[in-house]
Amino acid sequence: MKNVKKTALLNHLKFARELAKLGITQEEFAEEIYISDRYVRKLLKSDKNVSISLVYNISRQFGSSIEDLLVIKEDEDY
Repeated sequence: MKNVKKTALLNHLKFARELAKLGITQEEFAEEIYISDRYVRKLLKSDKNVSISLVYNISRQFGSSIEDLLVIKEDEDY
């Protein structure tokens, strides 16, 4: 039986789409959720492993659920 490790990552494509819908700058969004604009740029580049509290804060700003912003990655035989 194979061991499978599942990791929930912030989906950068969904994040980018939702951020665009807000109509605010990356800097303004960063201020709203108390992170740096540099970190927002990193989140926009690729799927990232982030804390659940950060995903929660982002989802509240977007008015969406946490699950809407995540992608599940499965690693076999970890």
